[in-house]
Amino acid sequence: MSGSEASEQHNLYIGTREQHWPFSRGLVVESLLNAGASLSAATAVSRSVENQLRSSQEAYTTPAELKALMVEVSRLTVAPDIAAEAERQVAAFQDIVVRTQKRELPFSRGVLARSLEDLGLTPRDAYSVASQVDLWLRRGGIVRLSSDEIDDLTERILGEQHGNQMRLTYRFLRHNRGRLGVMTSETTLPTPFSKGILVQSLLAAGVAPDYARKVARSTQRQLRGADDRVVSRTQIREKVEELLRGAVGPEVAARYRLLRVIRKPPRPLVVLLGGVSGTGKSLLASEIAYRLGISRIVSTDSIREVMRAVVSPVLVPTLHASTFNAWEALIPPELTRPEHPSERQLLEGFREQVQQVSVGLGAVVRRSLEEGVSMVLEGVHLVPGYLPAGNFTGAIVVPILITLPSNEEHRSHFESRAQESQRPRERYMQYFEEIRAMQGYLERLATQQGVPLLDGLSLDDSADQAVGLVLARVLTELSPEERAALLGEAEASAVGARQEAE
Repeated sequence: MSGSEASEQHNLYIGTREQHWPFSRGLVVESLLNAGASLSAATAVSRSVENQLRSSQEAYTTPAELKALMVEVSRLTVAPDIAAEAERQVAAFQDIVVRTQKRELPFSRGVLARSLEDLGLTPRDAYSVASQVDLWLRRGGIVRLSSDEIDDLTERILGEQHGNQMRLTYRFLRHNRGRLGVMTSETTLPTPFSKGILVQSLLAAGVAPDYARKVARSTQRQLRGADDRVVSRTQIREKVEELLRGAVGPEVAARYRLLRVIRKPPRPLVVLLGGVSGTGKSLLASEIAYRLGISRIVSTDSIREVMRAVVSPVLVPTLHASTFNAWEALIPPELTRPEHPSERQLLEGFREQVQQVSVGLGAVVRRSLEEGVSMVLEGVHLVPGYLPAGNFTGAIVVPILITLPSNEEHRSHFESRAQESQRPRERYMQYFEEIRAMQGYLERLATQQGVPLLDGLSLDDSADQAVGLVLARVLTELSPEERAALLGEAEASAVGARQEAE
């Protein structure tokens, strides 16, 4: 007999020559403990079973043969009722087959435990739940079941041991196969991870669109790994910052972190985006709102239209004109109307309409604040000084004025807008000088009131600058306590030091 043959005769295996695993007395002991035997009795039976297997000179024993031998020894040396229970149950060395849609697999406590760790359970708690599932199946004599039945059982045992929230979190993973779940402090259940929302945040941080999408995909893939799982928003932020630091540097990573905080400010955020016609306010307002995660955008023109519906032009004629020709309503009928007004006439009509519309704008802002909702307000009626931040306690108000320094650039904006919408270019060109004069007036007021100016260049550049202005204003408005609560002590101190240096 060769050395290898002698070794093979000496070792005991469960299974067949083609598929087998080493014999374990521990699995025999576990099977008898499940059936109600004492530890000493189960240990004695396992030794007797091993001795009989070795004396048989057979290296391979099937699970069914091993179970029959265990039951027989138990009946002779322990008790008939223990033997009967062991025979009824599924032994620890026998497979429990789980049917999936594509194939059949043996149930594994280890695999189930790893998936339960992704819910947030400690390894010890996860293995405990998986063991309870295994024990319930074996004591029930269940040798074959579906994956849905396993999930139902796991969900029930999770609820019993760790509460309803953990049970519902596991249910989320069941019904969102292939998706990453996100736990938030606002909800008790996870929500599906959204690459679109993450891209939105990355764009606001100044990340190029193509790379923002790449980072979002990498974040999802690395956090989820090979299995479904649930993560916290903190884990997402840390992974994104890690990817950003490695590719575009620490400054962008830090900006992303601050924007994540500012997307949920401690007080409602009100962005006032002013500017004359043709400066691109509407598109920019939408882009700013998208990047900051603000769902409410209001145009001052829409407020003016509502007020026109309830106020007669006989009572307030300037309200029923455009801002650049409201002055015409103030010309007495006995006087000849000039082709172009003086600056005094122009601004008199403009200011009167702004005062009227500002009443409605203030009401809209106050209603939004009562609801605790952030908003972006855009339009020519947002004149520096007419809606002072002091009127809206409990809000962080960020005024910005959009300008176009170049006459030619301004004309080209009207040209582009005429091609993309129904607004006629000729009407604006007729009053182009008035519109430019109004911009000069707004710029002077902005300088006096400390309102930042933003040149209306490309949409991406303007949005980057606008978000930067919002970011700076919000950090300035936060109290030290709010800053520490949102950023953490270390980051809050660093921000405070930077502000003092500036």
